[in-house]
Amino acid sequence: MTGAGTAGYPGDESLTPYRRLDTAKRRTAGAVYLVMAAGSAALVVVSGVDVMWFTAVLPLTLIAGYQFLGGWKLEVTDMEAIEKAGDATSFAFGHGSATLGFRGPLAKPIWQVLVFSAGPTPDRQALVTVDGLSGEITGIYEEAVEAP
Repeated sequence: MTGAGTAGYPGDESLTPYRRLDTAKRRTAGAVYLVMAAGSAALVVVSGVDVMWFTAVLPLTLIAGYQFLGGWKLEVTDMEAIEKAGDATSFAFGHGSATLGFRGPLAKPIWQVLVFSAGPTPDRQALVTVDGLSGEITGIYEEAVEAP
């Protein structure tokens, strides 16, 4: 411990670099499914079993294709999404938070950003959706925050 208020938390010297996961890693899963499909097809051919066993190969191949199609390269980081969302609102933003979601059957990445107005007690908030591939603003919803 380095001082009061840090009970049980490591100091800055023990922090590791932040690593953001990328949805393009779905392609690795697609490659695994494709190898499994090829192995299953080879096993059916070599063993000489009934051709009906090829029905196991088709779903594996389809899943592999879906993983390859859904393996988007995430071009916009969470911090870039927060900046774009803050610029898109009608008020000066103080702080924000971003979470990654997915849209459509091919699971295109989309950032959902919640931003609050600047000041000690925010009086406005907005939910802004930012496309994870192009950085385009896809939706904005703003409202006043009621005082507690």
